[in-house]
Amino acid sequence: MGEVLKSYHPVLAAVTVLLVGGCTTPSTPAPVAAPIASPSATVSVSPSPTGPDARELLMAALQKSKNTSYRFSTSGDVPDSKKVTGSGVYDPKAKRISVKYKVTGDGATQRIVVGTDLYSRSKDGETWVHLNLKKIKKDSLYAYDMTDPTGLSRFVDAVDTVTSSAPNLYSGTLDFEGDRFNEGFLPIGTPAISVLFGGNATFTATTNPGGWVTSIKVSLKDSKGALNMTTTLSGHGKASGIKKPSNYGEAMDFYYN
Repeated sequence: MGEVLKSYHPVLAAVTVLLVGGCTTPSTPAPVAAPIASPSATVSVSPSPTGPDARELLMAALQKSKNTSYRFSTSGDVPDSKKVTGSGVYDPKAKRISVKYKVTGDGATQRIVVGTDLYSRSKDGETWVHLNLKKIKKDSLYAYDMTDPTGLSRFVDAVDTVTSSAPNLYSGTLDFEGDRFNEGFLPIGTPAISVLFGGNATFTATTNPGGWVTSIKVSLKDSKGALNMTTTLSGHGKASGIKKPSNYGEAMDFYYN
């Protein structure tokens, strides 16, 4: 088990806010059609006396859910008495994500990533700004890791103990390593919290009869209280519909320095 949470702070990626004011002439590329993801075969999540235990059932549902496209909606607490809300869709196989989120006092962010092309803006109607992620260093403030942009994979890795009080309902604990700068995985969908020295948390999760994870609630606790967050998942295995914006401008050169 990890140590009790010692320190954490919000590290929302600053790419969107900074890029919005740094574009040049908009360009208009041809739209890219989103691929259709095929749903995996359904699995049973109702435990039997001789069947898998609660942890095995939940992990099977999590692995199935994280490996296909899904929609998400997030709401929760972040440090300094702020809130984060957001929604989006992610297709891990096509490496595409579209997400909108807002943190209290920090304004809104909209982001679309198609492969290694990131497009961002702060509100509807604004011109999107394009950033070529292949030219960004991994330790840059503007880096964006598409290996796990929603944090669901890291959540799966952090699952420790699991119990089940009813079919399709699970609870348990998370045990995770410390975060690096500009890294975090909670809330799932719109990561906004970085836990500097690692720690543990509690969670509840629900699945549906098809074997998909449909809800995850997490509670992080420290001496100041608890940060509670909820993520709902839907549309598993369906086409994401994500494509490049039709109107965008290029980021200024200094973002690549």
